[in-house]
Amino acid sequence: MLGQVGTAIIVASFAACFGALYLLQYLYQQRDKSGADWFMGNITSVAVFCLAYGGGLLVFEPTLRVVLEAITIICVGFMGPFFLAFGLDYTGRGGLIRTPLFGIVGGVPLVTAGLAATNPLHHLVWTGFQFEPVFGLATVTYTIQPWGVFAMLFSIGTAAVGSLLLIGAILSYGPLYRREATAVILSTAPPSVGVLIWLFALGPLPQLHLTAPLMVIHVALDAYAFVGTHMFETNPATQRMAERTGLDSLSDPVFILDVEQQIVRVNDRAADVFPSTTANRLPLALDSVLGVGLETLRDTGELTVGSDQGGTFAVSYTELTDPSDAPVGSMLVLYDVTADRQREQQLAVLNRVMRHNLRNETTVISGFAEHLAAEVDDPTLAAYAKNIEGASDRLLSIGDNVQRFESVQDRDRQPTSFAVAAAVEDVTETCTETHDNAQITSSVTPPEMELHTDPVLLSVVLTELVENAIAHANADEPTAEIRVSKPPESDGDAVFEIRDSNDPIPEQETKTLLAGDETPLQHGQGIGLWIVYWCLQKLRGRIEFEYDDGNSVSVTLPNIPE
Repeated sequence: MLGQVGTAIIVASFAACFGALYLLQYLYQQRDKSGADWFMGNITSVAVFCLAYGGGLLVFEPTLRVVLEAITIICVGFMGPFFLAFGLDYTGRGGLIRTPLFGIVGGVPLVTAGLAATNPLHHLVWTGFQFEPVFGLATVTYTIQPWGVFAMLFSIGTAAVGSLLLIGAILSYGPLYRREATAVILSTAPPSVGVLIWLFALGPLPQLHLTAPLMVIHVALDAYAFVGTHMFETNPATQRMAERTGLDSLSDPVFILDVEQQIVRVNDRAADVFPSTTANRLPLALDSVLGVGLETLRDTGELTVGSDQGGTFAVSYTELTDPSDAPVGSMLVLYDVTADRQREQQLAVLNRVMRHNLRNETTVISGFAEHLAAEVDDPTLAAYAKNIEGASDRLLSIGDNVQRFESVQDRDRQPTSFAVAAAVEDVTETCTETHDNAQITSSVTPPEMELHTDPVLLSVVLTELVENAIAHANADEPTAEIRVSKPPESDGDAVFEIRDSNDPIPEQETKTLLAGDETPLQHGQGIGLWIVYWCLQKLRGRIEFEYDDGNSVSVTLPNIPE
């Protein structure tokens, strides 16, 4: 007949079992989080242990009672290694779980399970199994053999190492994980004490395995940590991965976000620019600090902050993953581009003012020079006036090129398929209208050739090269020829060759262009060829210069995918 104490022990064991099952279903919903699957293994071991032990206290049939006792020993053997794996994964050290060393850790409970299941054959885990009922319960005694003692102490030891990992997280990352980690650490104490009391037969009733009823405290603390405080919403793995990216070495504001896009850590610069991150306890929702959500930041690419420490920031987003490539959060870096944006604004204003004034003033100069050349009788003065008019026109052309350069820089590439012959004909007609004394010819081989690229940028390239050929011609009737062909063994590329009969293009011009940079000792005389270069950068093309009784400028363009 069960007494009150016996009934209380059984009820407590079953309560711990059902509490563990409740916690298990919650953990299943969080199984994609770091450490969750390993803790599910630990809680499953707890649930099966409590069910087997609580049920075993009601079983007086020897064979079934031995089976249930063997299950309890097997479960205790798995609890510690599972908890250690949880501690490693939760704190961002999951890579160690896939090492040979941890394979040995996982092998110990597996060997224990095999030996416990076959113990009647070799008695390596226990001997002398017999009933010694107390409080009306089917309690038993037996002598634990060396392997059984080792397996139990090994489980307690691995659980202790897991607890140390969580203690390290508390010490390293402050209050963010303190409540949760402390609860989980404390939860390991009751079952560890229970196992030690039973293992070394301490106390007046060595046949009682108090670990099962003590699991009520264990499960309650775990439930508080995982359900009550949402332990998996933030975990140290996020910060550990962030530290590997050099968080503290960056002088720009840095935010570490968990998988829920909450701020869990900031560096000193971020705290200066956004004081609310220190005035309020982390974690904080990102939009409550920055005023916009993560998706908006990634779409716009910039953030303007109006505080004294603020400015304009370019946004860099990096996903953080653990060693198994599972996402654990992200890192947001705000690079201060305030000076760059101010410089761009200043240059835009200066460029607009200078271009406007340049056009106005050169138009006035050109008009007066033309009028002067027509009015004076002195041939020398008339030549001077013509020189003034020519210089004015060249200045006006530079202004037009600057405007064309701006349009090229601001334009997003818009590739489409078109007939090359039609595009070349348009360029030929445009240049002929502008220079009615020039002879411009063209040919496309094969005539039906098509190209998938940006036709507007292509038109700019061809127009600049043809006009450059005409402008630098010495003849009264300059000539230029556009030849288009497909190179042998090409994959849809097209070669545009612009030929003239002029003197060679200065080597300094071509070297500067091919180098892609100007220096005080190596620079060009204009920006026409630079416009060609920048267009080709957008079109993924290349340019080559040759000379054979005239300049040959070859531009190779590929088909650009959508």
